[in-house]
Amino acid sequence: MLGRKLVRLAGYGIGDFGLNIYWHSLSLILVFWYAEVVGLDPKLAGWIYALGLLWDAISDPLVASFAAANRSKYGVYRPFILFGSFGLGASFCLLFWSPPLEGWLLFVALLASAIIFRTFYTIVAVPYSALSARLTFSSVERAELSGVRMFFAFCGMLCVTSFFFPLSRALETQGEFAGQGSFFAALLGAFVATIALIACFLFTREKPPLGGDDLPVGWSMRSFLDAFSQNDALRMLLLVLLLNSAAGASISIPIAFYIEANAGDFANKEVILSAYAFSTLVGTPIWTLIARSLGKKKCWYLGTLVTAIGGIWLFAFGPFLVSGVPVQLILYGFAGSSFAIIIWALIPDTVEYGQYNYGRRDEGAVFGSSLFAQKASSALTGLGVGYLLSGIGYQPERDVQTAETAVSLGQYIAIAPVLFLIAASITLFLMPLSSGLHARIVDELSQ
Repeated sequence: MLGRKLVRLAGYGIGDFGLNIYWHSLSLILVFWYAEVVGLDPKLAGWIYALGLLWDAISDPLVASFAAANRSKYGVYRPFILFGSFGLGASFCLLFWSPPLEGWLLFVALLASAIIFRTFYTIVAVPYSALSARLTFSSVERAELSGVRMFFAFCGMLCVTSFFFPLSRALETQGEFAGQGSFFAALLGAFVATIALIACFLFTREKPPLGGDDLPVGWSMRSFLDAFSQNDALRMLLLVLLLNSAAGASISIPIAFYIEANAGDFANKEVILSAYAFSTLVGTPIWTLIARSLGKKKCWYLGTLVTAIGGIWLFAFGPFLVSGVPVQLILYGFAGSSFAIIIWALIPDTVEYGQYNYGRRDEGAVFGSSLFAQKASSALTGLGVGYLLSGIGYQPERDVQTAETAVSLGQYIAIAPVLFLIAASITLFLMPLSSGLHARIVDELSQ
């Protein structure tokens, strides 16, 4: 019994290892790559990131609808993980290919690559997220599942932060393929991520939903409106997701630029980003235990408190460096894992809450709208960061940025995430769903 549970946990978690090789390559590196390697204006880089992510957000409900209505011998969601992984890997390599174009032709080519990648990412990531609602119906086990998933996710993040830049430099070539080191680094990353997603398909099994498999589970505008109007927990959850995603993007997107602007004092990018990722990884089991013992909401509040301490410290005194690494960013990374764990435990719980209250198991509506909220928020934040960089005078062609630019970036990273997370904590406090209530709902639905 324990062995099967461990296989289920690890089998599901390793899928997010693969997905986060992709996700963190985009959130931590892509805009920086557009500006510093390709040479785009930061505003145009922000537009590509935002438009690609907005397309990702728009396509989420469509894929959620299609996936939830699927029935096959492999399950509802697992086939998408297997068959979509190959196109996802190929499109990721295309994303980091710099075509020999200039001006608007270059912009259009990079935007097209971003949209192609985001389409395949949605095809795999949306069913993967929804799969958690079919692996277990216990709120406590879902917190464990979310914790293991986040552990693997942050392992993927650590791989990206530790190896992407060094591999890009090591694989840099001359002649016909000059300047394509990032492409070859992406090729290696895609290979590893594809193997992880195939393993996820092989080592997971879906359970039939509570109440029978004849319940409506697809997505449509009507099903979303029903879920949104009748499921008060979903309404609060979507607002939490909007605010939390804005907080996360306010750190992840400008962090590489912040390091570059302080190049004279900071350690290099891979050192700082790896330290940030490692602190997130270390925090995952700690926050999972806190969520089990104190509950999801208190875990979230503690994570917000740690983030606020780091932000106030950075704003008031500037970066406190240990071997060139800002300690405040380490606090951000440590606290960040708490929010990811709670979010991915709450979303499937919201499915049963709605099913109990109005008789529909709207997996497609809940997961589709949740992912839409996350990605739309990140897209708008990414666009805002692009304009912020131009507004504070960040110039990619300069070897050394001005001191004013570095200070402005630090102030943004110090203030914006904290304000977003405080607002998210207030919203979560008002959310009616709790672990005890969910356990009672599952008991009644099981009967």
